[in-house]
Amino acid sequence: MSVQSMFKPVSIALLAAAMAACSNQAPAPKAESLNNEDWYQVRTEENLYLFDDATVYRDFLVSGKAPYLKDLQEKDKYGQAIVLALRAEDQGKDLKKIAAYQFLKQSLPPASSFYGEIRQEGIIFVSRRYGDMVDVNNLGEPIFRHTEIASGPNGERVVYLLQKEEKKPEKLIKQFQVNNGITPTKG
Repeated sequence: MSVQSMFKPVSIALLAAAMAACSNQAPAPKAESLNNEDWYQVRTEENLYLFDDATVYRDFLVSGKAPYLKDLQEKDKYGQAIVLALRAEDQGKDLKKIAAYQFLKQSLPPASSFYGEIRQEGIIFVSRRYGDMVDVNNLGEPIFRHTEIASGPNGERVVYLLQKEEKKPEKLIKQFQVNNGITPTKG
């Protein structure tokens, strides 16, 4: 028996075993969504409510309620209790898997299509950049802005957060109007 004829059956057996092993591998686990496209905040005299779900946020604005409110037992730098407003299915999640909490702790990178709102004292701050929202939280006011008086859904002042050389943010204004059910007035 030649060496070549002896290796041929062994090679075929090894090839068959390798193919079988590859076909029996479990599928890769589905990556969990980062939920980093939007972040909402509502400041009251006593609480800072944080949202990472637009529907929960909109419902809260109407009713003052959320499916689940989780008091973090900590206060922000202004002395307001920090409360997560969550979907019912998120109430058992580890805090490190809740986007609103991760954004607060600055441990989640925002999506490139980020959108955010902060509501406080009759003013709505609107942003397309996470860093601008962090600045408002730290400073209490935006560094650069475009302000529209009485243009919110209930006549609130709306402040659009900008970068230094940025012009009037037409796309962000339109997105805010669509998100809040506002029909733009023709100028």
